[in-house]
Amino acid sequence: MQEIMLAIAAGIAIGLLNLLSYKVKFYLNKLSTACLGVMLFCLGAKIGCDDALLAKLGTLGVQAGAVACGAVVGSIACLFLVTKFIARPADVVAEDGEAQ
Repeated sequence: MQEIMLAIAAGIAIGLLNLLSYKVKFYLNKLSTACLGVMLFCLGAKIGCDDALLAKLGTLGVQAGAVACGAVVGSIACLFLVTKFIARPADVVAEDGEAQ
């Protein structure tokens, strides 16, 4: 777990320092999307192979649906609050005439 957290922290630092070119970022975006797809496929295959889990799918499905709906509603609420109270439009001009 420490290796994962270290990798995430290193990625954040590299992103904040803007050490990668646009071309590298473009391909990393494509690679991360492909890796996410492979990971979701593997997760689905693992669930499909687990007979005990498939037997409880009705109960787990309702709970998972409730959690997913709660996550979506919470994300939308947070996005609304951030855009309403914290984020400023990109075209806001500072008092001295320079764009921020």
